[in-house]
Formats: sequence, C-alpha cells, structure tokens
Amino acid sequence: MNKARFLFGLLILISQVAFTQSHKISGRVYHDQNQNSVYDKGEQLFKGILISNGKDVVATNSKGVYKIKPLQNNPIFVIKPKGYISSRTPQNNLKFYYLFEETTENKSFDFPLYTNKEKENVTIALLGDLQSDVIDDIHHVSKLVTEELVRKRPDIIIPLGDLSFDNLEIFKPLSETLGLIGVPVFYVIGNHDLNFREQEFSNRDKTFEASFGPSYYAFEYGDNLFLVLNNNFPVNKREYIGKLDEDQLTFVSHITKKFATKYNSIKIFTHIPLEYTSNKEEFIALMKPFDEVFVAAGHTHTQYHTYFERKHKSAVHQLVGGAVCGAWWQGAHDINGIPFAMMYDGTLKGYWFLETEDKDYHLRYKVSGMPIEKQIQIWVPEKKEWDTEMNVLNEPYVYANVFAGDNATNVQVSFDGKTWLPMENYSGVAPELKRFYLLQELGRYKGQKLSKMPKPTTKSHHLWRLRIPQSLSKGMHLIRVKANSSQLKINTEEVRVFYK
Repeated sequence: MNKARFLFGLLILISQVAFTQSHKISGRVYHDQNQNSVYDKGEQLFKGILISNGKDVVATNSKGVYKIKPLQNNPIFVIKPKGYISSRTPQNNLKFYYLFEETTENKSFDFPLYTNKEKENVTIALLGDLQSDVIDDIHHVSKLVTEELVRKRPDIIIPLGDLSFDNLEIFKPLSETLGLIGVPVFYVIGNHDLNFREQEFSNRDKTFEASFGPSYYAFEYGDNLFLVLNNNFPVNKREYIGKLDEDQLTFVSHITKKFATKYNSIKIFTHIPLEYTSNKEEFIALMKPFDEVFVAAGHTHTQYHTYFERKHKSAVHQLVGGAVCGAWWQGAHDINGIPFAMMYDGTLKGYWFLETEDKDYHLRYKVSGMPIEKQIQIWVPEKKEWDTEMNVLNEPYVYANVFAGDNATNVQVSFDGKTWLPMENYSGVAPELKRFYLLQELGRYKGQKLSKMPKPTTKSHHLWRLRIPQSLSKGMHLIRVKANSSQLKINTEEVRVFYK
C-alpha cells in the first residue's frame, strides 16, 4: 500500500514537472481604470512591464502581452512600475502574483495595475523582527507600531522577516494589524517564517507565499528601485543557512541588467545580514551597475552598520536594524503589559524610518513610545541610599548608547554646556542591560508571567563612554551628549541629570 502511494505521488510530481516544462503562461498587463479586476476593451495596455517566475524576467510587448514558463513551486509576479500598483487586500498586502498551484490549473493570467500617487522621495518604515508567537505579541505590535504609524503614515512599510516565531497561523492577525496603518506593506521572509513541515526544501516558503506572495521580488516606488531577498536557505529537517539559491541569483542578475540604465542606486531588504550569507561576494558582484547600494537586514536582535568595500564604487552600506520585539519579548512588563525587552545590545525596542532624497537617503531610529528625537540613551552612576542593591552597577563613567551610530560617528559630552570632550567608542555590554538583568536576578519581577532574559554578553557596536572628571564639583550637573555623523546624517543631542 505504501509503495503504491509512493509511486502514485511520484507520477503526479513527474507529470507536474513535465507540464511546467512544456507550456508557457501568458497574459496582459493593463490599466484597470474602472477597477473591476477584468480587462475591458479600450483600457490601456502597458508595454515594457516586467514579469518574472522567480528566475526568468520577460517584458510585455506593444500589446501588453507577456509569455513566460512557470517555474516549479514558484509564483509568477509583476515587477511594480513607478506610479502604478497592484490591487491591495483589506490588510494592504499587494496581490501582484499568482501562486504556482494556480499556474498548473490555468495558462492565462492578467495583471491589472492602478494609478498610485508616489512622491519621488519616499519614507519607508523598516520593521525588524516582530517575532509574533501568540496573540499577546500581536497586541504588543499593535501598541508599539500600528498605533504610532497611523498618526504619521510612511509611504510604505517593509517588515524585515521573522514575522512569526514558527507559528505561521499568526500571519493573518499580524497582517491585519499592520494593514490598519493604511499603506502598502511589502513583506520579507525570515527563517522563523519557513514551514519545516514541508518535505521539499523549495516548498518551505509556501505558507509565506500563500499569505504575502513571492519570497523574493523587486519593485519601483517613487524614484527608487527596491529589491527584496530570501536568503533563508533550508537544510536538513529544521535547519537553515544564509544563502541565495541559484534561481534567485539569476533573477537578481536580470533585474540589475534591466534597470542599470535607469537607476544608479538600489535599496535591498533581506532578513539574514550579508556577512552571514555564504555567497555574499557573488551577490555583491551583481550590484556592480549601481553606484550606491543600501541593504537593510534584521535577524540578530542587535543594531549595527557594516560596509562592504567594492573596487571603483562606494562601499555597500548595510544597516542591521534590530527588532520590534527587542529581545524576543523578554523580561518584565510595563504598565501597558508590554515586555521591556531591550535588544541584546541594550537598544530600546522600536523601528526605523528610511527616507530617500534624490540619490541619497537618511536613516532615523524611532524608539517605540518615545519622541522621534530620542536617539541617545545616557547612563550615569547613581549612588542610592534606599535601593542599595543597585549600587553594584555604578562605574565612574558616562555612557552613551547612540542607536544609529557607527565607527565614524563623533560623540562628545559636556559637563558645563560649554566645553565638549570626545567620548571613546567602547566595545562592551550596555549598562542598561546589566541593570535589567540584575533586577530579574534579584527577583524584582516575581509575580509576573514573563519570558526570562539570559545573562547579557553581547557587546554593543554603538556604545561610547568617558570617565567622569575627578575635578567635577559635588552637586547636581546637567550632562549633555551630542552625536554627529555626516555619513549617516546624524546630528542629535540628549541630556541627563547627574548627582555627584
């Protein structure tokens, strides 16, 4: 019986492969002016719109018609052109694709497009790992992200993968809350969004695709070219590595060639940072046509910048953007029931704004629940008389955690508002994280149902410090810290009261 089932399944698989290799999908790309999702005579047909099967990229002819072979287990999709957009679901996901299962049942698929007002300069909300497992986490996301972005809507939203914590049923409520913001959402797949119940490796993004579409794709928006990658490469039963498969590299090669004469920059979104991607050099080589390359990634639950040098071109700038969930929604809960959950480098949880400007861009971190101006966390020693158990944390230093900082960032401190002293870039554990852990170990959170955080060991990439001058007089002082970086467009200042 088992052998018969195996042979029957094998026969179906062989027939599907033979079918996909022997026929082409065709259809039209048109301006759906009456918005009925059906092509009507007289509606504009678009020439030169790109369609892909995840490997090949073809363009529509003068009659708006494309032809392409379906690729086993891959959706077919349209590359969104500037000024137009596909239909949006009630959750503001874009229906710009047809799943592979649909292509085995039909041979004709049209892609309707709709006029979309787009500024040349685009504001994108980048959401690092949301890591939603239970509905409680969706409540957290609603308070930390949705309720904030509704008040100041970006043009688009890009979650950077690990939407879930292996609970793929959470995709629906997560997309529902992000959809309430009212702008298009372009999703990136993370390793925790893979379906390891699927036996075929190429099907492990199947659940993601059913909810959000292709796990890698490209699109234009405003005066920008964007590329979304899937570098979560499944191995064994429940493991993965950072790698781009061959079909995807071929797709990227086609995209770079198609757009090389139109754009001199490209912005890329992926989950696993490039330094953990085994074939990153091959991928970076494909970016040769572009003078400026920016990459945003998640995955590490920390924040930092990496620069990958290139010959005769500016370095590829990568932002590893941390996580909306901080460190896995760990630790004590605040008055709103949200875990404090600082990231493993002491960064307060939040998200990023990426703002494009001509051929340039600006980055600004937004701490959830705090003003946008909050870019630095200052730490000073506090000698306590009542809660003396905290005194063990005191060091004779002022620390500054500059959320968007890199090695080129200039950080200075002033104890009198006049004289500014340079702070040292320090590789160590953030003091806020030490306090967070100490409170937990002292039992201060007992009675709360929480996920405990591990002992902090991660060294921050954006921590500065300076020894407090012994000559500083006793009493209250207003300490000022400022950070500046022309490269990252950082120019910010924060204050803290210190009692000596």
